[in-house]
Amino acid sequence: MRAKIFLGVVLGLAVLLGGYASYTQAARKSAPVFYFKIAPADPRALLSGDYMALNYDVKRGLLHENGQATVTFYALPNGVVQTEQTDQPVEIAYRGRRLKLPHQFYFQEGTGKKYETAVYAKMRRLPDGRFLIEALTDEQFNEIN
Repeated sequence: MRAKIFLGVVLGLAVLLGGYASYTQAARKSAPVFYFKIAPADPRALLSGDYMALNYDVKRGLLHENGQATVTFYALPNGVVQTEQTDQPVEIAYRGRRLKLPHQFYFQEGTGKKYETAVYAKMRRLPDGRFLIEALTDEQFNEIN
């Protein structure tokens, strides 16, 4: 009897995890794409592996206001995020003088040289407001692989 209960619980958890993974992948595929121009980046290799620390160009004109929960930027029709106002606002969470955007892009060891020409970070905005880096791109929005 215990074996049947255990098997039922394990199967139930497997179905729940599979459903959550499927939902997450569907949400990610349907999420809008934004391009953030990256400021000078610093490639490094630490114990965590090879990665590039990303700084975003939109942060340069950002005033550090205490207590501000979100900062509004604007997207051009091609998805590039900028500070000049357009008809497509993009709100980004802001905490402790730092935008809530991914600040590290991990890549395979020894391939960092090809990412030195990256101009934009291609990101998807999930329904909960988080941004995920999908790729780094060049000036023409071609993904660097």
